[in-house]
Amino acid sequence: MGELIFHIISTDRTISGRWHKAFLKEGWLVVVDASCYPLEESCADRAGIYLIEICGPGCANQEDLKCMLKAHKPVSTLVFGDPQKVPNSQIAAFLDAGADDFVYKNLDERILVAKLKAHMRRIMPAITEAAAKIASSSGDIKIDRGRRTVNIEGRPGKCTEISTLTQKEFDILAALVARERQVVSRERMLEDLWGEGADSVYSECIDKHIESLRKKLGTYGRRIKTVYGSGYMFTGGNK
Repeated sequence: MGELIFHIISTDRTISGRWHKAFLKEGWLVVVDASCYPLEESCADRAGIYLIEICGPGCANQEDLKCMLKAHKPVSTLVFGDPQKVPNSQIAAFLDAGADDFVYKNLDERILVAKLKAHMRRIMPAITEAAAKIASSSGDIKIDRGRRTVNIEGRPGKCTEISTLTQKEFDILAALVARERQVVSRERMLEDLWGEGADSVYSECIDKHIESLRKKLGTYGRRIKTVYGSGYMFTGGNK
C-alpha cells in the first residue's frame, strides 16, 4: 500500500496481536498502541487508517476520537468494541463524532481483512491525495508531491508558486513540513533522499541544501530552524 499505514489502538493485547499478525501477512505497514496518540516520526508523512477500540477500560471516548481526528487527519477511521459492551446508541455517537465505520472485536480476521480491502478500494482516491499533498499547520505553505509544486500564500487570496527549487530542496522541504515541529536529523534526510547511496554523501550536503532553500523561501525560510547537534525543524506560525 505504499505510504499507507494502519494504526491499531487498543488496550487488548490479544486482539491487537491477532490483527497485527493478520495485517502483516497482507504486507501492510502496522503500528500498535494503547492510546490515541501513536504517531511516530517514521509514520508522520504516511496516510493512515486507524482502528480504535471504544467502550472499555482505558479505551477511547468520543472526545479522544475528535482530538485524534483533528491532530492526525487520518484517511479513514474505524472503531471497534466488544459486542456485549457496546450499545447501539454508543456506536451511533462515535459515528456522529467522525468515525467512518464500526466492527465488533470478535470478528474473524479473514472477514476483517476482506472488509478493509473493500473499504480501501472505495477510498483509494483519498489515500492517493492524502499521501501526495502536504500543508503547514497555518495553511500558507502547500506542497503537492505528485505535481512537485510548492505554493505560498502571501496574503489572503494571493498564492505564489516557488518554481526555483531543485529536486533535493523540494524533497527536504516536503520532509520538514510533513514533520512540522519535529526534529529531522541529517542522517534521516540522507537516507530518505539518497537511499542506499546515503553512506557516500557527506551530511554537510544537507546544510548546503538547507541554506539555499531558506534563501529561495524568503521570509518563510526562517521557519526552518537549526537544532544544533540534532538536525532541522520546520516551525509553524508566523513568518
